[in-house]
Amino acid sequence: MTLIELLVSLALLALLTGFIVGGFSMAIRAFDADRRNSVEVETNSALESLRGFIASAMPTANPSQAGGILFEGGRERMRFVALSEGRGLPGGLQDIRIRRTGDELILDTFGAPKDGERKSPLASTVVLKGVRAIHFRYFGVSGSQGEMGWRNDWVKAEQLPLLIEVGCEFEDSVRNGPAVIIALRNQPGS
Repeated sequence: MTLIELLVSLALLALLTGFIVGGFSMAIRAFDADRRNSVEVETNSALESLRGFIASAMPTANPSQAGGILFEGGRERMRFVALSEGRGLPGGLQDIRIRRTGDELILDTFGAPKDGERKSPLASTVVLKGVRAIHFRYFGVSGSQGEMGWRNDWVKAEQLPLLIEVGCEFEDSVRNGPAVIIALRNQPGS
């Protein structure tokens, strides 16, 4: 082989190597973008399901508190009564609790609300995984003489909050987004 043939062969080899490395690089970027997109779609879908459950909260009388409703909202957990349409759960009123355990956001369904506490849920569903923190805030008037405003808890109230803010902080910071504001559909007079 002559020196010119050797140089041409090396140039072709370098060109092919460049194409192969570029193709791998593009494939890796496409895989990462697809993974991020699928995680975002999964997170948004779970938050939308959670939004639907919370929005359907019903102002049900609390048997242990005269004049109060069965709605307990804390900073990291919530309990309320919602109307199930009978798709994934039995139809009718359902005692729902949302809590975070470890890195999971769990929705427990205890069936129809009763005077006594039910010890174990009828169904427990992991809504989201990889949750570092969950924050609930409540907007409205909690008492008969209270002022309208945002609160970190909503307990022993006489009515449902008008709005609920749900903020999730995930272990994977790419999933973090703005808090979701939920308007409750079942307000008296609506």
